[in-house]
Amino acid sequence: MTKQGAPVDKAAQSVDWLTVVSLSMLAYLLGTALHEHAGHALACLAVHGQIIELNAFYVNCGYQGVSELGVRLVALAGPVMSIVCGVVGFVLLDRVATTSATTYFLWLFSTIGFLTGTGYMLFSGVLGIGDFGTSSEGVIYQLQPEWLWRIALVVVGLGSYLLVIRVMVGKLDTFIGGEGQERVKRAQRLSLTSYLSGVIASVLIGFLNPLGIYIVLISAAAASAGGTSGLVWGMQTLNRKKQTGMPPFTISRDWRFIVVGIAFTLGYAAVFGPSLRFGP
Repeated sequence: MTKQGAPVDKAAQSVDWLTVVSLSMLAYLLGTALHEHAGHALACLAVHGQIIELNAFYVNCGYQGVSELGVRLVALAGPVMSIVCGVVGFVLLDRVATTSATTYFLWLFSTIGFLTGTGYMLFSGVLGIGDFGTSSEGVIYQLQPEWLWRIALVVVGLGSYLLVIRVMVGKLDTFIGGEGQERVKRAQRLSLTSYLSGVIASVLIGFLNPLGIYIVLISAAAASAGGTSGLVWGMQTLNRKKQTGMPPFTISRDWRFIVVGIAFTLGYAAVFGPSLRFGP
C-alpha cells in the first residue's frame, strides 16, 4: 500500500521503463532504416538506378534508364523488407531470446515490421499515395482500372493487418503471463509506451528533413503513428478471462538496450535526418 492507501501495481514496478523506451526507439528506427535503406535503396541500385538522396524516411532514386517494372520493384522493396523483418524477428524470438528485454524487443521489432508492411497497402489504397500508390513511383501507377486496384489494396491490406494483430497478440500471449484483466492492462501499458516512444522519436527526426512538413505528415507520422496503430488497440483482443499460471512478464534494466537504443536514435537523426545527398 502507498501512504495514501492506494494499492501498488507490483507488475508495473517490475518493468524498467527506461529500457522499454530505449528498445522501442531502436525497434522503430531500425525497422524504418531497413525499410528505406535495405529495401528501397538497395532495390534502386539493383535495377541500376542512381541514389540521389537518403533520408531517414525516404529514398530519392534516379530512374533514368530504369524500366517501368524496375520502378515498381523499388517501390515494392520497402514493404517486402518490412515483412521480412517481421518473419526474421519472430523466428529469432522462438530461438535466441535469452532475456526479458530481448524477448520484448524481438516481439516489438517483428510486430512493427508486419504492421508497416501490411499497413502500407491499406494506406495507399485509401489515399493513393505511398509505396503502393498511384504516383509515378508507386506500385499501381497507371494500372487500370485504378479504382479496382485501390479497392483490392484496401481489402488485402485490411485483412492482412487484422491477421497481423491476431498473430502478434498470440505471440505476446505466450510470454506476458499474469492473470485475467491485469495481464491485459500490463500488455496495454507496455505496447502504448512503445508506440509513443517510437512515434515521438520518428516525428522529431522527421522534422529535420529538408522538404518540410509534408514528409513529416505522409512518411514519418503516417508510417509510425498510423502504420503501427495496432499496438494501441490490439491488446484489447487478449483474453481477459485467461488464467495462465505464469508470473507476470517483467523487464529488468538492460544497459545494452539503453545505450544502443539512445546511440542509434541520435546517430540516425544526425546522419539521415537532414539527408545524405549524392552527386551534383
